[in-house]
Amino acid sequence: MLLRCSPLTFRLFAALIALLCSTVSANSGYGILGVTKMNSDHAECASACRTLVKNSQLTCSATLPGDTSSAQLNRRQSPTITPVECYLKDAAYLRTLALCIVDYCPSDLRLPEREKWWEKGVATASFEPWDPSLTPSMTYDAALQHALEDMAKVGEADIPIHQPGAPLNKTSRIPQSNYTPVYNSAIFFSDVAIAISTICIPLLFSLVRILPGRPLWYSRLEIALQKPVIGRRHRTPMVGNVGLMPTRGQSLYIGYIIISQLFLSIFPILTIYPNASWPSGQLLSLIGDRTGDLAMANFLAVFLFSSRNNILLWMTNWSHSTFLLLHRWISYCLIIEASLHSFLLLIMYWSTRDIRQHDLGWIWGIVGTMALVLLWPASILSVRQRAYEFFLAFHQVFSAVALVGTFFHIYKYYKYYYGFEIWVYIGGAVWFLDRLIRLLRLLSNGICTATITSLDPDGEYIQIDIDGITSHGHVYLSFPTLSWRFWENHPYSVLSTYTGRPEQPDHMKPEPDSDSAEKKEEESASSTTSSASTHTPIQSRTTALLRAMDGLTKTLTTRLLAAPEGADGSKCIILPVLVESSYHSNPATHDLAHCSTLLCIAGGVGITAVLPIMRSFEGVRTRLAWGMRNEYLLHAVDPQLKELKHDPSVQIETRVGERLPLFDLLKEEMENEGEGALGIVVCGPTGMADELASKAKKGTFSW
Repeated sequence: MLLRCSPLTFRLFAALIALLCSTVSANSGYGILGVTKMNSDHAECASACRTLVKNSQLTCSATLPGDTSSAQLNRRQSPTITPVECYLKDAAYLRTLALCIVDYCPSDLRLPEREKWWEKGVATASFEPWDPSLTPSMTYDAALQHALEDMAKVGEADIPIHQPGAPLNKTSRIPQSNYTPVYNSAIFFSDVAIAISTICIPLLFSLVRILPGRPLWYSRLEIALQKPVIGRRHRTPMVGNVGLMPTRGQSLYIGYIIISQLFLSIFPILTIYPNASWPSGQLLSLIGDRTGDLAMANFLAVFLFSSRNNILLWMTNWSHSTFLLLHRWISYCLIIEASLHSFLLLIMYWSTRDIRQHDLGWIWGIVGTMALVLLWPASILSVRQRAYEFFLAFHQVFSAVALVGTFFHIYKYYKYYYGFEIWVYIGGAVWFLDRLIRLLRLLSNGICTATITSLDPDGEYIQIDIDGITSHGHVYLSFPTLSWRFWENHPYSVLSTYTGRPEQPDHMKPEPDSDSAEKKEEESASSTTSSASTHTPIQSRTTALLRAMDGLTKTLTTRLLAAPEGADGSKCIILPVLVESSYHSNPATHDLAHCSTLLCIAGGVGITAVLPIMRSFEGVRTRLAWGMRNEYLLHAVDPQLKELKHDPSVQIETRVGERLPLFDLLKEEMENEGEGALGIVVCGPTGMADELASKAKKGTFSW
């Protein structure tokens, strides 16, 4: 099935990274600030020279008509329009630039490096995207030789001194008093670091799982890190429904994010005087600019961690719920940093606020910041629980507005020169790639038909059967004819992926007891029925069980209960369905491979996630404890349970209408664990999972 496994996803992700890297490294004028642009461009001296002459009126320049006050708002804009071709061929500009470079660049910046910067750096003075056709009419060495000849003709003492912004129509020199402040301003930016390690940490920590052997200390450490930081509840909301308490392991990661980004926002503290860009208030501007840089650098982790097709789900053993929690915390950092960026620079430019309110770059910055700020209250846990569809739609729209606002804010001030916009491209590309893979998953299954059956008279439990589809883990189902919100889809665990029963292998058949005549009679009496069921043809069918809640499931239940009863008294409807499959339910289940014993605990419809895991560990001693509110679920799952009971290594116990003795179950299995490792699988109400996790002291867990 298309996109069933990770290689295609990995190739698409690798292609995206390759495309971004090729874009970023295209030239010295474009890239990600602090990674590919400023830190790799060690010719800050040449960039400072270009800054001093690029705003000068050349012989081929044109002057903007009308009022130029708005153009002068930005220190990097000029009321003079100079086409890119003008920079490439103007003799005075090229010779003056070459003379400045030879005067102020250190000797270790050798001629090949100067020529490399010259080829791409001259054209980028116009803020236009660079391509190979934008090559200066003369090389750096040729321009320098012409400049030295011009200086020899008039004498070194009589060569004109160029002042920034003045017309440039002959070879001139840049005085030290003008060069130093601009150079200090250039290196001021080169120390801004971008926090990209948020992506690498999950990979590094996941490498531990491939170490040979599983010592006892590792299992105990793993369980200790899975416990909540405070209290005993991690999956159950905290008091006041303010959110979920992170685990100790998640808190270490969150702490790193907060501390590292706080540190990078402030340090190193650079106050360099004289400074052309910031004659005063450097610290305020420094923190304001850095918080803006870090906010954009967080786009990658924010969009990647929230995506269903997150490549890290295949490369690590972290669950999707963990990445969603980290997505929220990184988003908090992004929103705070964007707000600080706007607030601090508002203070910085308070004196010009009346003029700036008409500046499009300023306006788009406000739009982007406000979109991010509004996302926070609309995404709190209580909103997600009570109006999930509203949260989802609001989240998508305002995230897009934030990206668009950020891009135009950057473009209006810097065009494509400093590479800030690359972070917007990355965030948008990750979002687009995730949606593209979702669409391909849908198209691979086509339009299917779902048979929806009520398992009880009240429609509390529903069974969904989709013929012709083979799935595993969990799937996202969309019922386009159920309501006007045809785009809505929700995840459901797959109980089984086929209908019918194959012939039982010999090792799965129970050994007959020669001393029990009664057992022989029972086997003989049921031989006809068993033989018929054994040879039932196998057909693809994805089956899911769900409990009706709010939103889509409530609408589905209402439609189902309105249907007429069938001959057997049950209610059933048939609807077209779009199936987005398959997704791994929890990558941590791969860690169970080394376990010799499995303890599976399920509550209610949580059995749908547990049974496929039990089937995948055939031959491993497995104990299933399943508690449910009524017997309707038991009747629905009975065929799968009977199939498992043929395996002598499987022990199944069910409880109807009463709580499972979690502590006793855990204690018994830990005492009987023997030499092998114990794996514990839990799926059910969040309170049950939290209670079990608080009692466990060793083992390998999958929640």
